[in-house]
Amino acid sequence: MVTPDVTDVTDAADAATTGATTGATTAATTGAIRGDSPGRAARRRHLRRVGGAVVWWWTAVVGLVAISQAVGFTWIPLLFVLQALTPYLFAPSLPIAAVAAWRRHTRLAAVHAGIVVALAVLAVPLVVQGDRGSTGPDPVRLRVAHANTYYRTVEPDAAARTVLAFDADVLAVTEYSWQFGAAFERAGGDERYPYAERRSPGDRNGIALFSRYPIVEAEITPVHRSMLVDATVSVDGTPVRVVVAHPLPGMDRESLAAWSADLAAIDERVDPDPRTVLLGDFNASWWHPLFRDLLDEGWVDAHESVGRATSMSWPNDLPGPAFVRIDHALLGTGVVADAVRDVDVPGSDHRAFVLELAVERSGTSG
Repeated sequence: MVTPDVTDVTDAADAATTGATTGATTAATTGAIRGDSPGRAARRRHLRRVGGAVVWWWTAVVGLVAISQAVGFTWIPLLFVLQALTPYLFAPSLPIAAVAAWRRHTRLAAVHAGIVVALAVLAVPLVVQGDRGSTGPDPVRLRVAHANTYYRTVEPDAAARTVLAFDADVLAVTEYSWQFGAAFERAGGDERYPYAERRSPGDRNGIALFSRYPIVEAEITPVHRSMLVDATVSVDGTPVRVVVAHPLPGMDRESLAAWSADLAAIDERVDPDPRTVLLGDFNASWWHPLFRDLLDEGWVDAHESVGRATSMSWPNDLPGPAFVRIDHALLGTGVVADAVRDVDVPGSDHRAFVLELAVERSGTSG
């Protein structure tokens, strides 16, 4: 056994003491240079932990929405709201993915990169215009408008004047109320539109269709919680089917089930047949899978077809612009939108729209 030299032990102790002192002095000096104190450093660590928790919480929420989009189902009322906001929820994923990759947080970067890809795939139909269809020679020209006039409007006269100024051939109104109906009559609406189908039960289910052309067939029918107008208008001898729909929003479990059933029933009842227009307040956006299922039947969204897919219709009664489109016109075969414009309606939380349509003339198909 070798006995250690006392001098060697003393030298090692001196070196360790010197190293520790030097390290502490360096750390203290560095902290002083950065203006750190133990309390400030602790706060910074706390903020980093909170920031990380927030990012992962946001990741979980956005991931849930991404999964619901992939599966194609809206399970709960919260998802009904979040799906409508999909582009706004997904947009931060690009900078998060970039920063996470830079900081070498591989899993976080991969998750958000996948979300960016999902958003791009979902948005392709909105930015790439598809086939608008055709109408054959000498189509019928028709101006069609829709307005949700809000059943509790406090500006019925102003709303009626605005809607009449559309000078539409066919006018669809959702949330039609007796207040608006009386104002519409005072403003000369009944003289302007001698043909009409309307119902005003005093709630959001009020609905109406007004036409300058004869309505040769019509039915107002309940669809679960909502109402639907299904009419055929004779435009210079050409029958045009106009269907007005208003599924109510799914803000709780019961109403969400009814909204889903409403869209399914509309899908079952109305096909994108020749000379068919399906329009109204769907309380659904492109970002709701059930609405995309409806479009997949062969409908052409009028706003998308003229390059206005990013125009919004709701809410229009808050500071700032509307941020989601839930009011739509869907066109069957033989109907093409030449132009679409959106219009503010006094007293309503929705923007109205006016369509310039070309409709295949009867007897020219095929």
